[in-house]
Amino acid sequence: MSEGPAVMNTSSDQVALELAEWGMPLVTFFAQKEANVRDMGARPNQILFWSKPLDHHNKILTPNNVVLYISSQIETFQGPMVLDVPATEGELGIFGSLVDPFMVPLQDVGGTLGVDKGKGGKILITPPGYAEAVPAGYLHVPSAHFNTVAGLRITPESFSAADTDAAIHYLKRMKLYPLGQPDLATVFVDGGNKPYDPRPPYDDNFFRLIDGYVQTEAHKPIDAPFLAKLAQVGIVKGQPFVANDSHARTAAALEEKLQADFRNIGAAFFPGANWTTPVSPGESVSEFTYVDKAGNYDWKTRAQTFHWAIWAPKHLGGDTFYLVGQKDADGNVLKSTNRYELTVPAKVPAKKFWAVTVYEFETGGTFFDDVPTVAASSKNKDIVYDKDGSATFTFGPSLPPGRPAANFVPTKGDGHWFALFRWYGPEPELMPAAGDKRWIMGDFVKLK
Repeated sequence: MSEGPAVMNTSSDQVALELAEWGMPLVTFFAQKEANVRDMGARPNQILFWSKPLDHHNKILTPNNVVLYISSQIETFQGPMVLDVPATEGELGIFGSLVDPFMVPLQDVGGTLGVDKGKGGKILITPPGYAEAVPAGYLHVPSAHFNTVAGLRITPESFSAADTDAAIHYLKRMKLYPLGQPDLATVFVDGGNKPYDPRPPYDDNFFRLIDGYVQTEAHKPIDAPFLAKLAQVGIVKGQPFVANDSHARTAAALEEKLQADFRNIGAAFFPGANWTTPVSPGESVSEFTYVDKAGNYDWKTRAQTFHWAIWAPKHLGGDTFYLVGQKDADGNVLKSTNRYELTVPAKVPAKKFWAVTVYEFETGGTFFDDVPTVAASSKNKDIVYDKDGSATFTFGPSLPPGRPAANFVPTKGDGHWFALFRWYGPEPELMPAAGDKRWIMGDFVKLK
């Protein structure tokens, strides 16, 4: 990353910054594609999975350690690809989304709102301009691009050896093959605990990744005006691109802007509390296309979301629901040097389970490097509950005397952090429509 603050003064600087903002999701997408090959040896049209909960080796943006991740970079340059997913069996099921290079979800997979409705099936991903008849028995997912990522998850009953083995055996029933070649063996790559860094690079590689998109991909008509402007930063289809210090300064300036604006994302969710939705209402209404009914293209908000997140669902709130916590009850941002408590009321409206995970504000990653745990979850069997069924958790650099260690999530350093609270299988009592029957959670409270 560039050292020192990035200063943008001229009109050409502003054009470069706009183009970087427009291309933000492309950089996130292709940085991950490169990391799959570079760090894991997982090539396109193979299935990368993690046989263990993520640990400090994994630098994916805002990860969690209560599911097993699956990532497959699917290419259709040579023709349609088939992703064959198994039906949900008991607690085991594949869920996630198929996402294009702009992080637009093409379809969800698994669950009641997935293209397969949780019943499994052969998902046919077709390339731009595909005009052939779709064979019977396939779930058709057309794309305007040649690149798609399958960002998927599977939740074991627990992380015991037996339950983890059962989950891995289940996910290996997936198949990925070119249309018409169902007997071609699917290659699975186990990420295990190998070092893996798919984060977007805010340096001279930022525009290099955008150039890679321009040189190899098809594009949607709505992006044509931006592609035309890219010549101003030296990116022209069919011509070589060499990044310089100006490109690096633009990328650094964009990172500063997105970090500052992250403090104001989403909308308040619980009355009188600072928990916010991770996205604005318009994002989910548009199914993360960022194009509204009038044709307005909100690419600025898209950049804000995908500098810290990946793999948006087409249908938000169906199988999972997230909230962001960045401030305490006094409205102050959460600091790693302070201690806080959070009381999670009884009867959490999550059919499967819930989890609250902490992340470093400065990196969008976790404190995995330095601490034994980064989350509290209902899957933890040793949580200490109060008589009314609520549970109070402590967050900070140390645990005050008399508080249960099982309810402690440590923080490190002298920076800032934020939390994501996840509900898996959210129930109606979580939503405002529940009225006086609504389940409500308060803020983090700073301890003296």
